[in-house]
Amino acid sequence: NLAAINFREEQCGYLAGYAVVKEGYTKLGFLGGMAVPAVVRYGYGFVQGVNAAATELNIADQVSVKYVYGNKFAPAPEITAVMDTWYANGTEVVFACGGGIWTSAAEAADKHDGKLIGVDVDQNYLGVEGVESGKYKANPFVTSAMKGLGAAVKNGLDTVNAGDWSTIAGTSGNFGLEEGDYVGLPTDEASWNFSTFTLDEYNTVLEKIRNGEIKVDNTSDDATKPTTSSNITVDYQV
Repeated sequence: NLAAINFREEQCGYLAGYAVVKEGYTKLGFLGGMAVPAVVRYGYGFVQGVNAAATELNIADQVSVKYVYGNKFAPAPEITAVMDTWYANGTEVVFACGGGIWTSAAEAADKHDGKLIGVDVDQNYLGVEGVESGKYKANPFVTSAMKGLGAAVKNGLDTVNAGDWSTIAGTSGNFGLEEGDYVGLPTDEASWNFSTFTLDEYNTVLEKIRNGEIKVDNTSDDATKPTTSSNITVDYQV
């Protein structure tokens, strides 16, 4: 009597990585909470998107990604200290992927005028609220890698209401762009914090993923350390 809902997190991770490099950022970071499958997929896609954009722009030798897991889904002083070191040494944007761990990254980002990529939902409002309350000097969120949580649940409920429960009962759905608009970046004007990366460019790369022209892999011999086909530098930190 269950239908599992899973997402292709690697696809929205790819879009986030691609977008920030196209925006002009070259010193990036990935902060995962714990190396559970969904977080690994986010990170794996992120590195592929960074790699693709850097290759297109012919700047792969100038682009780097620091990559670490905090081993928890909550903020902690030791995680804030790592983020502080990253931003102090030139990291511009961190994809903070793991529950409340983003607040450790945000604290360090605010100190060094750095930026963040949110996860799961559009987290732009958290940055806006932080500025309004005086917690942050500026909104740290560039964008967010989102999953269509509401849309996927509605799909299941619609299936039940239509009397077609048997078609999804006991299944493990995998929701991505091929199935609909189940992953992506926020495109509302209030959350579109890019200056040079355009909505047209975003829609172009999104449709290439949807139609299979771009295939975002989510498997690896060592899934916590995605490989790339270019010269970007990925610094895996334990």
